[in-house]
Amino acid sequence: MKCRKCRGEIPEESKFCNLCGAKQEVGRKPKNRGNGQGSVYQLPNKRWIAIKVIGYESRPDGTLKRVTRSKSGFRTKKEALDYLPQINTEQKIRAVSFHQVYEAWEPTHRAGKSTMDCYRAAVKYFHPIWHMKLMDITIDDLQECLDDCPKGRRTKENMRSLCGLLYKYAIPRHLATLNMGQYLIIRGGERGGKDALPDEAVSAISQGVGSVPGADYVLCQCFLGFRPSEFLALDAAQYNREERAFTGGAKTEAGRDRVVTVSPKIQPIVDRLTARKLSGPVFCGEDGKAMSIRAYRAMFYQVLEDCGIENPTETVDGVKRKKYTPHSCRHTFATLMKRVQAPDKDKLELMGHTSTEMLRHYQDVNFEDLRRITNAL
Repeated sequence: MKCRKCRGEIPEESKFCNLCGAKQEVGRKPKNRGNGQGSVYQLPNKRWIAIKVIGYESRPDGTLKRVTRSKSGFRTKKEALDYLPQINTEQKIRAVSFHQVYEAWEPTHRAGKSTMDCYRAAVKYFHPIWHMKLMDITIDDLQECLDDCPKGRRTKENMRSLCGLLYKYAIPRHLATLNMGQYLIIRGGERGGKDALPDEAVSAISQGVGSVPGADYVLCQCFLGFRPSEFLALDAAQYNREERAFTGGAKTEAGRDRVVTVSPKIQPIVDRLTARKLSGPVFCGEDGKAMSIRAYRAMFYQVLEDCGIENPTETVDGVKRKKYTPHSCRHTFATLMKRVQAPDKDKLELMGHTSTEMLRHYQDVNFEDLRRITNAL
């Protein structure tokens, strides 16, 4: 055989060259594992450890920190490598809000100043869901923000593009599993009442109050018109007992929340929920703490089932969803207002539609005008 280095003739099966001393058997370099498959290394105590990144969580400054899962104590490297596939990656870390993902993504995206300025402007119109965890945001939440944007088509296209980029950033970091930006549709204004609960459903929910758990919450959302996230964020301190009105919802650029007077049809419920509470969430969980969107969504579907309301699953814009969702309560409120004779500006005030921000900024809110609408619902 020939020496692998000097190419001189040496005896067969020689471990070293008797001419130049070069070692003949060289261990092969192990193949690198793909991204996300984990790694192994030897610890100072000579034992081996298998480690894998399972997700990311947010720091107080908005940046993301890697979260790993590992197991050590292996006597050999092979034992550690064999264990790697067994490290559970199903439990992902997703406790990151929409805006935290945006703040982490922005410094990583390479684009011109004008493009980034467009994205900075677009993210403002997602303000109602900034605080929501990415895992809890549905296509309805995103579409609602897109529909409520008062700007033109170009801004809405930027909003859709931004969503796509944020989810592309989030998915490999185990913060999301589906890019919902691809399902957003650009269209004008609200979707109207196509997703509103029919009259018989509202009646069934009303009759279920007191016997069906959660029916009182769903009925209140139907007659207050707040988005699900805004509804769950209502605090007892925001309730004006004298005027019987809530001040809540996402902040507008004018710098104030909108006022929604309470309909007589839900006044007893609101009185009961705020009777002994000066602060804290009005529509809370059994423990008195704020209810998550996920928990409320599950309760909403259960209420409809318990009240005998059919809620089939259908495919909309390529996404499977229930015909009625918590957003249907907001559309129900808008549909009910169509039957009330009142100025459009007062109706839009109650809806908190962003296209009337400047109008609401220059005109004072009149409790009686708003009450005339909610009293007639």
